Amino acid sequence: MSSEPGHSGELTTEDTLKILVATDIHLGYHYNKKRGQESDDSFTTFEEILQYGKEHEVDFILLGGDLFHDTKPSQTAVLKCMDLLRKYCLGSREIKIQFLSDPELIFKHCAYKIVNYEDPNLNISMPIFSIHGNHDDPSFGTIGSMDLLSVSGLINYFGKWTDLSQITIPPLVIKKGETHVALYGLSYINDQRLSRLLRDYKVNMLRPKDIPNTFNIFVLHQNRAQHLEHGYISESKLPNFLDLIIWGHEHECRITPEFVTETEYFVSQPGSSIATSLSEGEAKTKYIGLLSINNMKFKMKKLKLKTVRPFVFDNLFLEDEDIEVNYGLTLSESVYKFVDNHIENVLIPKAAEQLSGHPKQPIQPLIRLRIFHTKDEEVFDTIKLSRKYCEEVANPLDMVVFRKNKNTGKRRSSSKFDDASDDVQNMAEILFHANEDEDWNKTVQGGLKNYFNLEENKNLLTVLTVNGLNEALCRYIDRGDGDAFKDLVSHQMKKTTSYLENCDVDTAENIKGEIKNFRERREQAEKEDAELQELFSNRPTKPSDKDERDIENVMSSEDEEERTDKAPATRGRGRGRGTTARGRSRGGTRNTSKETDKNNETAKNPIAVAIKRPTKTTKQTKGQEQLSMREFFNASKRHHKQAEIFTLDDSD
Repeated sequence: MSSEPGHSGELTTEDTLKILVATDIHLGYHYNKKRGQESDDSFTTFEEILQYGKEHEVDFILLGGDLFHDTKPSQTAVLKCMDLLRKYCLGSREIKIQFLSDPELIFKHCAYKIVNYEDPNLNISMPIFSIHGNHDDPSFGTIGSMDLLSVSGLINYFGKWTDLSQITIPPLVIKKGETHVALYGLSYINDQRLSRLLRDYKVNMLRPKDIPNTFNIFVLHQNRAQHLEHGYISESKLPNFLDLIIWGHEHECRITPEFVTETEYFVSQPGSSIATSLSEGEAKTKYIGLLSINNMKFKMKKLKLKTVRPFVFDNLFLEDEDIEVNYGLTLSESVYKFVDNHIENVLIPKAAEQLSGHPKQPIQPLIRLRIFHTKDEEVFDTIKLSRKYCEEVANPLDMVVFRKNKNTGKRRSSSKFDDASDDVQNMAEILFHANEDEDWNKTVQGGLKNYFNLEENKNLLTVLTVNGLNEALCRYIDRGDGDAFKDLVSHQMKKTTSYLENCDVDTAENIKGEIKNFRERREQAEKEDAELQELFSNRPTKPSDKDERDIENVMSSEDEEERTDKAPATRGRGRGRGTTARGRSRGGTRNTSKETDKNNETAKNPIAVAIKRPTKTTKQTKGQEQLSMREFFNASKRHHKQAEIFTLDDSD
C-alpha cells in the first residue's frame, strides 16, 4: 500500500481495513421485458462482485441498497441470492475485525440482534453489511427481503428507520488493529421527507465515546442529482464530521471520491452494477470499489466489472449529417439507410470493444440511438430495424428513439430534459411543454397543492384529500405500487361514509358541506400522515407488470425501462377516466333522511351526489381536463478534518 506524500513509512496490513463497496445490484432485473426474456445478468455480476471480495480477502462487503430490483422479489430471485451468499460468505476464514457497538441498538429491527460472524451457530468467512434502497424497501413497519436475509444470518442488515418524525443513527464501530471505523447507515427514505428532516435538524448521528479517532463513513440511498426542489439530498448538507460518503441510488458510476469543499468530506458514488435503463449515465463503464482504510488515511481502488453486458449510447443529430437522398427514395427511407449503416459500422463495433473476454459476459449488447430530427419527414418506422437486429442486439424493439430538435440551424443546446428519460420527453412534447422558457413548478406534490389551493379549484376534490393523493403518488413513484390510488380511494370513501353515518344531514347540499368540512379537518390534522402510512404499510405491494417500473427513477433517468418512439407518433391517450364511475358504484345507498319521500329521493345515494362534479358543457369539461393534465406535468418538472486521501489508483 503506497503512502501519500507527506506521510512517511509503510502502512501495516494488520492496521488496514479493506472494504469492498458496491450499490444498486438489482437482483432479478429482466433487461428486456418486452421480449418476454428473463436474464441472469444481475446474478452473474453479483457473483463477480463476491469473487472480487474473496480474491482480495476483504474484511467485509458494504452494499448501499437495492440488492433486489423488486420490493417483493420472486422466490427464484431470493433462492439464487441465498445460494450465492452461502457459496462465498460461509467458510472457516478468520475474521480479523472487531465489532465494538451494542448490537441490541444497531440491529434492534432484526430478529437476531447480533453481528453474524459472532453468532456461534454460523461460520462466516466474509461478512456483508447492507442498508435497503427504494426497490427493496419493506415499507413502514413491515417485513422485506432484507429481513429474510438477515434472519438467515447471511447479511447484517442495518440502517432501517422506524420513525417518521425523528431519526437517530447509531454508528457501527469496527476495529482492526489500530484502525477504528464508525459506519453510519440510513436506508431509503422519501427524498422530500428526509430533506425536511435535515432542514429541521431532526437527523442525529451519535458519536462513539472513548475513541479518540474514528474514520467516519456514511452510506445512504437517495437522489443526489437535483431534478426536483427538495426531491434530492444536497451533498454539502450532511454532517461535517463525516470523512467519506458512499452514495447509493444514482446509477452513473462516479466511484472516484470527490472532495466537497464546503464540508471537507469525500463522496463516492459506485453506481449500479448493471444497466436498468437505456440512459446515457448507465452506459458509463461499471466499477466497484476496494476501499482501504488505515487510521485516518484511505484510498479507493477501482475494480472493473467484466461480466456487464455491453451497452452503447449515442446521439445522432440529422441536421449535422450529410445524408444523401437517392433518386426514387423518400427522405425517411434515406435516413433509414444512414441510420442502419451507423448502427452496423459504428455502434456494433463500439459494443464489441466492450467485450472483456470473461466467459460469463453476455455477448448481445444493449444499444440506444437517440435521433434528433427537425422535420417529420425524416422519421421512419423502426420495426424494420428491429427485425434486422433482433439476433444481434438485446433490445431491438427500443434500440432507436426519435427526438424533435426545435433549435433549427444549430446543434441542439443543453436542456433540462437531457437527463430525463425518453418517456418524460415524450410527455413534454405531447403537452407542448418542451419550451425551456416555461415557468415550471418544482415538484409534482407542490404542484398538486398549489393547483387545489387556487380559489377556483378548491371544491374540485371532495372525498379525496391532497395529502392522500400525494402519499399515493409517492407510493406509486418510489415503489411502483400500482394499487396505491385504488386503495386510497377505497380508504377515504370508507372514512367519509363512516363520518356521514353519524351526521344529521338530509339533503345533498348538507351532505356536500359536511364532506367538505370533514376533508378540511383531516388535511389540517397532523395525524393524517401517520394514518396514510398505516394504510399503505398494512397491505402487500402488488405492482402490475405494466406499472412495475420505478417512476421516481423516470425523473432521475436511473431505473426506468424506456419505450421506443415510433413515428408518426399518436399523441396522448386519455387515462384514468373511470375514477368517478368507480367511486359512485362503491358509494352506499344508505338513506340518511327520515322525512318525506321527496327528500328520500334526493338522498338515495348521498356519497354519489357528494362527489359528483358540477355539470359542464363538453367544451368546458375538456378544457378543465386538459388544464389539470398540463398543470400536473408542469409540477413534475419544475469539526476539522483529519482524514487524508491517498493517490487514487484509477487502473482497471
